[in-house]
Amino acid sequence: MDIKEIEHLAQLSKLEFSPEEMESFSKEFEHLVEFADIVKNADLQGEQNIQTIDLGKLRDDEIGKSTPTEILLKDSPLVKQDCIVVPRIME
Repeated sequence: MDIKEIEHLAQLSKLEFSPEEMESFSKEFEHLVEFADIVKNADLQGEQNIQTIDLGKLRDDEIGKSTPTEILLKDSPLVKQDCIVVPRIME
């Protein structure tokens, strides 16, 4: 992933990064893509499926205190009727 793509993602995410951070992210993304290719091309012939979650060991749901709406919305750039307003991305 090149610097232009990272700048575009940062702009979409409304994040700002220094040139050094951009360079670092570029290298990290390259490593991630390389690793994804290795996993994608791995030969799994003869391997058994592994179950990653044992549903019998999950905890029961519990009702607890929630974070107040004011705290959740205080850093949002635009709020309307206790909701975060975001730009429309689809017609």
